[in-house]
Amino acid sequence: MGFFATLRMTIVVIVSFFSLTTSYAQFVKFEETFDTGNIQSRGWLEVNNDSSFVVPQIRSAFTFLNLGYQNAYDGNNFYLFNFDNANPKNVIDDWLVTPYLTNIESGDTMSFWCGSIDGEFKDTIRVLISTTNNNLSSFVEIDQFKVNGSAGVWHKKSYDLSAYSGQNIYFAVNYSLQNGGALGTSSDYVWIDYFLLTSKYSTSLPETYELAQNFPNPFNPGTEITFSLPEASNVSLKVYDVTGKEVSVLANGFHQRGRYHVTFNGNNFASGIYFYKLVTPKFTHTKKMVLKK
Repeated sequence: MGFFATLRMTIVVIVSFFSLTTSYAQFVKFEETFDTGNIQSRGWLEVNNDSSFVVPQIRSAFTFLNLGYQNAYDGNNFYLFNFDNANPKNVIDDWLVTPYLTNIESGDTMSFWCGSIDGEFKDTIRVLISTTNNNLSSFVEIDQFKVNGSAGVWHKKSYDLSAYSGQNIYFAVNYSLQNGGALGTSSDYVWIDYFLLTSKYSTSLPETYELAQNFPNPFNPGTEITFSLPEASNVSLKVYDVTGKEVSVLANGFHQRGRYHVTFNGNNFASGIYFYKLVTPKFTHTKKMVLKK
């Protein structure tokens, strides 16, 4: 799927528990492992807000001298920050801002993993959300914490997004210190990886095949497509332009009974009308959507 190879926004059912008539499922709505660089092309914003000479950097695994081995939480790469990120005034203010996250629902959870050397100096991370745009001044802080260690260890941080149900958001992590730098008293090493947005909800299992209208529509750049399977089945979900040319494969393979949510991102496509088509051995349906930039 090109753009989606790293930003795996296609939806995967992680776990399901069944009672008599109800299923409980957790669906991945957004996932980032930083396996490839140029995160801006995937909608991320990387901001060196302190104007220092060292910008946030994607790193592969390495060894901290005698402290231990540090590898990615998931995939091959992760983000690394340290005292070198400070400007001449010993201020560190570096941001990672997610792409636009659309259609937040009650029960959605945003998680990421982080760690630090956790020695004499305590690194500070701020967590912020904007419901309007990705300008730094638009963000509101929802958490601030000192990052736990030690070298080679990852810690999960999770945030319930139910308060933002029905809205679209940007989620940001800010490495923020006032007395950082090589001679400062509050910075050392901190690492961040694997952002994951999941939706958890309770619903009856589908009794019929269905391909829902995408939401939002028109959209820019992302839109969510939902389809339902009343039985386990092979599934193909593809996107076509107005000439009938296939431009993206959103699902292709065997799926269990259930509801699935898939995100199509139009960042690399021109404005216009597109069609998405669901094909199973017993059901075929096509709907129209509009990308408006």
